[in-house]
Parts: sequence; structure tokens; C-alpha cells
Amino acid sequence: MPSGTQVYDWRVPPEWVINDGYIITPDGDKICEFKKHNLHILNYSAPINMRLSLDELKQHIYTIPHMPTAIPYVTSYYERRWGFCMSDEQLCSLKDGEYHAFIDSKFKEDGELNYAHIIIPSTIKNDKEILISAYLCHPQMANNELSGPAIWCELVKFVKNLKHRRYNYRFVIAPETIGSICYINRNFETLKNKVVAGFVLSCIGDDRDYSVVLSPDENSLSDIATLHTIKHITKEPKIYKFLDRGSDERQYNTPNLNLGVTTICRSLFGHFDEYHTSLDDLDFVTPSGLEGGFNYARNLIENLEINKKYILTTICEPNLGSRGLIGTLSIKGSYSFEYKKLRTFLAYCNGKRSVIEIANILGVEARSLKPIIDKLLEFELIRDMYERD
Repeated sequence: MPSGTQVYDWRVPPEWVINDGYIITPDGDKICEFKKHNLHILNYSAPINMRLSLDELKQHIYTIPHMPTAIPYVTSYYERRWGFCMSDEQLCSLKDGEYHAFIDSKFKEDGELNYAHIIIPSTIKNDKEILISAYLCHPQMANNELSGPAIWCELVKFVKNLKHRRYNYRFVIAPETIGSICYINRNFETLKNKVVAGFVLSCIGDDRDYSVVLSPDENSLSDIATLHTIKHITKEPKIYKFLDRGSDERQYNTPNLNLGVTTICRSLFGHFDEYHTSLDDLDFVTPSGLEGGFNYARNLIENLEINKKYILTTICEPNLGSRGLIGTLSIKGSYSFEYKKLRTFLAYCNGKRSVIEIANILGVEARSLKPIIDKLLEFELIRDMYERD
């Protein structure tokens, strides 16, 4: 979308281009080098090439005093100012004298904002969609930035390889906030009419928590599926209300769109010390953390795919023994949990309860019921109510 385009209450800003930036100290040392660490330059900084005193320079320097070794991530939205970011330790080490501040940047009034999407169609005739969104905009941060797109890419592969897809999948990637606003502006009617559940991927690569930010109403299909999934992937889920929103769930859940989207994370944005600092690096994001984040999202998709409504096709309990689904010899203590799970699943198949609802009653994860459902469908003991929904 071209710079200057009006999108609702926003305007696409001029495209920012940054080439280099640094400070030369009175001793001739080069510090705050953009080419060594992107966070050293205030994001969206105006160009500067001037000599000034330490006191004058300090007015344009950002640090985190309580995290003395961290470089902060600071952005100007979208005012023309200039600045540098450094650790508080480095700031405290600077001595009086003349400094040379240099930032080689420019604003392209004829620039553009870019986003992308991938639509993976259902394998059945169905126009309902699942939205999966990630953002690409924070420089040189591993968890708050690249973990989302990394998991996003793996989920695209996973969904493409599903033999049966009940839903269409809409994978969106854009700069956070302004990018999702632009995407909604271009696709509002489609999103409003087709999306039945959606998820924002954010900070999903560390090894600490498993978290979810619920939608405002807390009762959407996304809420139901995410709460079910997270409780089976960890015994200590971190469940946050929409009051803790902070990513693109703010836009997808705007009252005039109201997609009921949740945000899924490992550690929630703003709830870990490394957030928006140089400490959010490849020591913080781990292979096992990313694997856990992928499993969280994958399980969520599998639970959604299986979450149909079924109705028992017989009056009273069917004869499961005659079909080899259970043993025909009854001995005290011989009824296993799998036997009870099968019979209980059938007992609750009234055409109104979803698989997730029945799984919650059983205390199991919905996707674990797939072998049972496949067998019952094979013997035509249950009927899919989905087409009637």
C-alpha cells in the first residue's frame, strides 16, 4: 500500500530507509554502530550529522537503567525525531567532550507498506476460514520478532500436508498494527464473512510459559479451542484477558469486525524481562522452545479440524462387541479407560455437543479422539452434523 494511503483513522507513513548510524566519541572511538546492532538507532529516526556536547547528546539517548547491560528497542510512531539506544552501562561510561552524531536515513514519500498472505483451500466444499497471523517488523529480536514468522512458516507446511482440511486457512504476515490495519482495510468483507476462528502468533519461541490472550467476549470458537489446547500442553497455562492485549489481536477484534481472535505465545509480550531489548536474542529463543510453540499451534489446528458435532445413529447403545470394538467377555476390572472413553463419547453424541465439549467432559484432548471417531464413522454408528450447521 503506497505511503500516504488513508486507512481508517491511520495514514500509511513514508517508508523509512536506514543505511548507517553511529556516534564518534571525543577519543575518536565509534560507538552505537547500526551495522553492529540494529537497536542502536531509534527506529524511524530522522537523519543527523552534527557535533554536540555530551549534555546535548544525552537528550537523544535511550537506556533502561534497571537493566544496565541491555540495549532498548525504541521506535518513533511516526514523528520526525532522532536518537540512539545504548546500554545504561555504556551511557554512564561516557565522558564530557565533543561528540559526532551521524545517522544516514531517509523518508520515502513515494514508498510503500508490504504485507502477504497465503490461502490454503479446504479439501471439501466450505467457505469457512481459519486466520493465522504473524508480524514482521521488530529488528534484531528473536522471540518478539522471528519466532512468530518461523512458526508461521512451519504451520503453512503442516496445513498444506493435511490430507483432509475441513477449513480454508488464511495465513497473514504484515508489520504489526499498521500492517494488520492495512490488511483489514483491503479484506474487511472477506474476513467478516468467512473467518470463524483466528490466532495471532507472538513471542512463541522461548522455554518458559505457554500463554494465551483471550478475545474480548472470551466465548468465541478461538477461545474455546485455545483454552482446551493450552490446558493439555501444560499444567500451568498462563491465561490472560483482553486487558493484556498488545499485538494484532487488537485490530482483528475491533468491535466493528470482532473476529474473536486469540493470541498464542510462550511467554507473553511485556511479561519477560528481555522483551523489547537486545537480550531477546538466540540465547533466549531455543530449539525446544520453538518446538513447543509449534506443537501448541499444531495441536490447536488439529483440535479445530476434529471439532465437529456427531449424533448417534442407533436407538440405545449400539452393540459394540459384535463389531469388534470392545471385548465380549466381561470380567470385573476388565473395563479399561479406552473402553469407557468409547462408550462415553457415544453417550454424549446428541448432535449438539462438539467434540471439544465431549473431550472436556472426558478430560482428554479432542485430537486424541480421532481413532475412535474414525472407527465409529466406519461402522456408521455416528453421523456428522457439520453440513447442517
